[in-house]
Amino acid sequence: MSIDLSELKRSDFPSCVRQGLRKLEEVLHMPPAPHLHEAQQHIMDQYVFCCREPSSTKIRAMGPVEELVVVRELGRYLGRAGDAASRNSLFITLFHPSAHDPRTPHKLRTLAALVSLAVATHNVSVLEATAVWMQQVCCLSGWSGEVCRGLVQDYFQLTQAAPPHFAAALRALPTMAPLFTANLITTLSQLYAKVGSGEPCERPPEPLVSTIVWWLRGAPGMPPHLALAPLTNPLPGVSLPMTAVPPIAPLMKLCVEAPFFEPSDKTAKDVPALLAPVRRASVAKTLPEGEGQHEKTDTYTSDLYSELHLSILQTLQNVPSVRARMTQKQVLCPKHVTSVVDAVSERIRSTRAERDESVNLALDRLAQIILVALHTESLSGSLSDMWDSLHRLPRKNRLINTLLSTREAR
Repeated sequence: MSIDLSELKRSDFPSCVRQGLRKLEEVLHMPPAPHLHEAQQHIMDQYVFCCREPSSTKIRAMGPVEELVVVRELGRYLGRAGDAASRNSLFITLFHPSAHDPRTPHKLRTLAALVSLAVATHNVSVLEATAVWMQQVCCLSGWSGEVCRGLVQDYFQLTQAAPPHFAAALRALPTMAPLFTANLITTLSQLYAKVGSGEPCERPPEPLVSTIVWWLRGAPGMPPHLALAPLTNPLPGVSLPMTAVPPIAPLMKLCVEAPFFEPSDKTAKDVPALLAPVRRASVAKTLPEGEGQHEKTDTYTSDLYSELHLSILQTLQNVPSVRARMTQKQVLCPKHVTSVVDAVSERIRSTRAERDESVNLALDRLAQIILVALHTESLSGSLSDMWDSLHRLPRKNRLINTLLSTREAR
């Protein structure tokens, strides 16, 4: 089947972007054929992303203004898409990443800008398509992380002087695009938790943790069990099965390593009020103004991660109520839990003796999350490596010993 591209003219920028998207959608509805893949790539290179000159084979980067115009056109076109299956197919084709494709960095940069704009403008179609894309490439992947890194820069490195509508846009996400929000939590957490890498956690910005806590705690009108959305939401227009990755593992790693974070120079009052939990205000009042700023910050940070820990436990406790709608039984991967235990072991070995309280808090959080996960059957499969890792902990406390005794009782 031949493809007529005569009406597409690169000189008609930016209308060529809209025309290219329409033509690409037509091609995607055609019966599969070898030559169609080349046609798709030609349309994207020449007319959608405008990253290749007609007379050249080299990939070039768009200028900043040109890129903004392309992002705007993509947002408008995808925002008007009526059929979710067709939209998702088009989106995945547009932003399909490959380690061997020189176009990938350019596409990911464009996608990051598109998602940032979609959050600000409440473009639900783009956010829903991005959620499907994130699951296809895996929320824990570097590709997904690269896109979400742009959101960190745009939305989470804020001060109280930041525009209020930034925080309002973030707070609207769970009701507006729950699947995107759940996958976003997984990727944002993984950026700093680095589950499976063998590296210790990097301390995330406190506005980011505050927002995640707010999302997970829920509010009137918010969907329940937000963190389990990837396990309960169908993905229209996706031919390849994709394993959902809930955010529990990276959030767990952040919680259990948080007691080992060094005190921050940033005071609690630097966290934007619209992003911080209500408790921030009460913590700020615990000491007189101008005194003990580090103490206020440390207390605030401790409370913040305690709330995050509680949110994880509540999510795991809610698993039985949504199990009938879950697409897979496994909420926590045993391999990921083992990597968290190993990370805690390494933290304990390198911790000064006077930080016994930090070690005990980390072990308590670790044991509680695993105990609740086992009780709700959220952690299943081959657990021998996890148990072995727990036995190798340099130090154990009462809760860890209780956890180990549950294995013996089985």
